[in-house]
Amino acid sequence: METVSIAAQPRTELGKKAAKALRKQGLVPCNLYGGKETINFSAPYTSLQPIVFTPAFKIAEIELNGKKIKAITKELQFDPVKDTVKHVDFQELVDDIKVKVEVPLKLSGVPAEVAMGAKLEQTMRKLKIFALPKHLPEVIVVEVGDLTVGQNKRIKDIQIEGITLLHSASIPVARLTSSRASKEAAAAAAASTGKK
Repeated sequence: METVSIAAQPRTELGKKAAKALRKQGLVPCNLYGGKETINFSAPYTSLQPIVFTPAFKIAEIELNGKKIKAITKELQFDPVKDTVKHVDFQELVDDIKVKVEVPLKLSGVPAEVAMGAKLEQTMRKLKIFALPKHLPEVIVVEVGDLTVGQNKRIKDIQIEGITLLHSASIPVARLTSSRASKEAAAAAAASTGKK
């Protein structure tokens, strides 16, 4: 699991005026909750970029008051004009407390019929999961090499120990569909078989 180090400093003054002053200094107001108390802090905009502007799932290691706290991003606020980060809410990772996160979904393998023109479609890019911090995966990999035209891989086909998927079991995550080329190839194969 990739971890992003964030050097933070306590935030004593709260409110819009104080937040605006921090942003002028290149800092982003942040909150950390989920532990024993809610902590208000600020962090350099540049140190937040690797964890905010990425499709990957990463853990934040917040260095604050001599301590290192592992956390995940829970809510981001962006400037509607500049598209810069205005505020970040983090949730502290506590060993025995499950968290809800979104994890990237990756397909593995290539169905044989793709070579004949069939189309493999990935219908979901991320999956919402519920798990203890020790079970959080960087990515969820689904094997699709065994698919044939007309088949789907669904949420119910994904079984990972220690992880609860927060989606309906029947939702497809990938499907193999026929294209015009694959239909023609299948028809030609059937015709040649019929002639023998």
